[in-house]
Amino acid sequence: MKQLVKDLTKDYLDLQLNHFRHLHAHPELSFEEHETSAYIKNHLTALGIKLQEGIHGTSVVGILDSGVPGPVIAFRADIDALPVQEETGLEYQSVVPGVMHACGHDSHTATLLAFAALLAEHRELVKGKVKFIFQCAEEKLPGGAKGLCEDGVMADVDAIYGLHCSANMPMGEVVANQGPDSACIGVYEVTVHGKGGHGSSPQNAVNPVPVACILASALNQLLAEKASPLEKAVLTVSYIRGGEYPNIIPSEVTLGGNLRTFNNDLTLTLFEQLKKVCEGICSGYGCACQVSTTVGYPSTINTHAETELVRSAVEAMGCTWKEEEPGLGGEDFSYYLLEKPGSFFHVGMADPDTADQTAPHHNCRFALDQRGLAIALELELAVYMKVVEA
Repeated sequence: MKQLVKDLTKDYLDLQLNHFRHLHAHPELSFEEHETSAYIKNHLTALGIKLQEGIHGTSVVGILDSGVPGPVIAFRADIDALPVQEETGLEYQSVVPGVMHACGHDSHTATLLAFAALLAEHRELVKGKVKFIFQCAEEKLPGGAKGLCEDGVMADVDAIYGLHCSANMPMGEVVANQGPDSACIGVYEVTVHGKGGHGSSPQNAVNPVPVACILASALNQLLAEKASPLEKAVLTVSYIRGGEYPNIIPSEVTLGGNLRTFNNDLTLTLFEQLKKVCEGICSGYGCACQVSTTVGYPSTINTHAETELVRSAVEAMGCTWKEEEPGLGGEDFSYYLLEKPGSFFHVGMADPDTADQTAPHHNCRFALDQRGLAIALELELAVYMKVVEA
């Protein structure tokens, strides 16, 4: 397989690189990827790839139908950039002030466009259908994946795969975790309502400031009391706002923060308990409260068979397959995996000699080693060939 994949992909590496450089130079923010969307549509249409109808917003879904019985396999790339002023000095750096592809979504999109071109021109490789999902707004809640799922993009899909470049890993390394790969993100805010008054007469007021402080302390104990110590979770009180003057007791104080866990059900349970704790404490001190909770992206949980398939493709291509302790960052690929099996994997794209000096994701000096693009394209093809073999 290794030599066949390399022989097939080598003719598409220049195309992939051209896509990458164009996209990097012309980034667009989440939900605003109008030119990027048009660029993708034009290239897919020129390849004879049908565009799925009923897709809202700036996402694009292409469908390649072989006419031969087989599975429907989806591959996803995110297309949005970040509000970061680029300082890389690259010849193809962003020409859009204050906007930069600082997380590698340009590499994901360029790779999937090249992969689409390869399969469109080598239809003998295709069985069933391939869906190429170019998704908007991974970087901004509620995310583009949720809307695509609501549009029915996953209805006929049998399995889905996605890759993410990594500036934290050297080329040749691939991480594909069995089970959780990213955290469920929850955000909460509590407004404590008291009764304002003069600082010299606290007995005539109901001061929400100390109540908010008690809440902050109590919420920091919530995980210890309500979650198993074997669970990996973080609950943070990130801010308290209220009051301005030493002699004025404010009428309300607001506090809030975030919750992250790999257990989607635990997130809901903890939010229910958080509300009870806040209401109980506030009531006991003569205050009222409003509690708002938002579940952002669910936890991305890779399925076993599909991740094993990725592992076999990685090893067939001579790359190093690893499992690593997942971080508590979020990723809206999770929405696809709530509907169908699949796997999300990370491809090292840092120069092996300077990997420890590479700027991190979301940094103004973030840059990938372009040689890693070829590995990403090879892996997408290798994964698909393994699917077809199975």
